[in-house]
Amino acid sequence: MRKIIIFLGILGIVFSCTDDIEKENSIPEVDFNYSIEIDEIRLTDKSNDLDDDPLTCTWSTESKLIRLSNINGHSSLFTLSELNQKQKLDVTLTVSDTESENSITKTITLPELTEARKIGLGAEVTEEKSNNVDYEWYFDQANTGKYADVNCGPTVATMAIKWTNESFSGIPEDARSAFRPEGGWWYTSDIIPYLNKNNVSNYTIKLPTINKVKEELDEGNIVIICLDMYYITEQKKNNWHVDKFYTTKTKDWGHFIIAKGYKVVDGKVFYEIYDPNGYGKIYSDGSNKGIDRYYRAEDLDISTNIWWDNAIVISRNKTNTKKGIDPSKIVHKSG
Repeated sequence: MRKIIIFLGILGIVFSCTDDIEKENSIPEVDFNYSIEIDEIRLTDKSNDLDDDPLTCTWSTESKLIRLSNINGHSSLFTLSELNQKQKLDVTLTVSDTESENSITKTITLPELTEARKIGLGAEVTEEKSNNVDYEWYFDQANTGKYADVNCGPTVATMAIKWTNESFSGIPEDARSAFRPEGGWWYTSDIIPYLNKNNVSNYTIKLPTINKVKEELDEGNIVIICLDMYYITEQKKNNWHVDKFYTTKTKDWGHFIIAKGYKVVDGKVFYEIYDPNGYGKIYSDGSNKGIDRYYRAEDLDISTNIWWDNAIVISRNKTNTKKGIDPSKIVHKSG
């Protein structure tokens, strides 16, 4: 509505009146950004309404390559469908205010949904190594009897022995009975003699950087690491195989794990881990989350520097003459 002022100068008379003229509604300017984030596509509305009216966003596509059900928001994440090759996808954003609407369509190139993407590692694997064996050798400490909550040490020691010898029939309770049968955390100084007792070739190394573990893996060995799990990143998505899948609320969360491989993905190193603290937590396919879990190299570097800056190397080569450092001359740590 506008007000009209009329001056009749000669007569000195002023008339005031109103004229109901509705402001013409402008059409919203529509735009959006998109990005591929490992196993998802993120759509972000960048639209603008010249009249500053609130906008309603609706995303749509005629393709079945991404799930676009029940979406109506300014930013949305959608899981990628499984693809064995790159494919084009047209996505349309329609925005509307109370009286008008506008839309835009953009073509997105969806990547192949590789195994690395599905488990949350990233886009491109450039290097990898796994020293797995073709028989079962993982133990979940949850199933290790009276002292299960502190049996990560006996459990990793048992796993390491089983890795070297398929016919080994020992269980973590046997290890607990041999060292500290009254309970309590095991120390690195308990693991080494238990390995020796079972004729397992092993040696201890310093960890100036976590890359030393990678070097040992490249030689076909596995490595027992003693660390503070507080410094390991917690998982971002339940279906990913990356990062810690349980909560550690305080520091000094000493723990033993086994590094048995690695992948270099998008320039970052992830270590393939057997974590005994599985406690029956599973993925949608029923597999234990403690099996083949991937922890970030930088997290392991920090947590070992803080807790125990050494590692115990396990070799299947009985004639391995590598000496490492003298375990009797270092400070040992519990887990």
